[in-house]
Formats: sequence, C-alpha cells, structure tokens
Amino acid sequence: AEKLKSQFGIGEGNFVFVFVGRMVKDKGIEELTQAFSELNKLYPHLRLLLVGPMEPELDPLSDACLGLIANNGNIISAGFQNDVRPYLAVSNALAFPSYREGFPNVPMQAGCFNLPSIVTNINGCNEIIQDKVNGLIVPVKDVEALKNSMELIIADQALYLRLKDN
Repeated sequence: AEKLKSQFGIGEGNFVFVFVGRMVKDKGIEELTQAFSELNKLYPHLRLLLVGPMEPELDPLSDACLGLIANNGNIISAGFQNDVRPYLAVSNALAFPSYREGFPNVPMQAGCFNLPSIVTNINGCNEIIQDKVNGLIVPVKDVEALKNSMELIIADQALYLRLKDN
C-alpha cells in the first residue's frame, strides 16, 4: 500500500475514491468521472483511483470521458490488476455506479477493508449495501446524486466514520 501511495502521489491529506471493474459505459464510468471532476474543483485533495481494464471493443467510453481520465491528474488509471487488495487499502471509499450486476463482489471486497460504498440502486448492490448504514445508494445514471453522495461522504465525518464502522 505504501509503495502504491508513493507511486501515485497519494498523500495523507488525500481522500481517495476507488472504482474496481471493467472500464465500460455500463459500469457507470462516464457518470463517475463527470461527478468526480465537478467535485474535484471544490475539493482539490480528492483522488479517483480506477482499477480495471479498458475494454474499448465491448461498451466503449466516450472520447469526453477518456479525455477526463487522461487529462485530470487527480484521476489515476491503474489498469487491470490481479490483486486489488493494495488498491482498496490505499482508498477511503468505493464508488460503484454500475447500471446492472449479478451479485457484485466489489462492494463486499471493499467492506472487508472497512470502505463505505456508494452504489447504484440495482439488484445485488442494494442487497449488500444498506443506505446510510454501510454505504449510500444512488439512482442509476444520476450524476448529480452520485456527486452529492460523494460530497456527503467527504463532508460529513460522523457519517463517514459510521458507514466505515458498519
């Protein structure tokens, strides 16, 4: 974890949102990068760590989204990783705005690292995450709700700690 922090320039004052999964539209990457970019203007200490492979042939991200990822120095694209544990260990919260899942492992893995999760109100995610108990649930494809939930986690320390404990 310390090596990753050094490699990615993550300091003690940074708050890191992590996403783990394929980098495709139906995982909510477009909405996540937009929400993060807007929030990052107000909170420059934020970082977004994207862990997973780009899959341009399946459900490609827009050029605008790819531009945000490439041009925002606070968005870290780590690519595919065999072991996501170190990436979860350097993070403060999971942002997982997927459009559809079967039974998602990522929110459970994040919970093993005491990370609160922001997930969409879809099957699987809403069975693992209880809103305002161990994370926050937002509507699918709702950039504003995602941004507001991300801001709530960083602004309300008592809520963050309660979600983290649960």
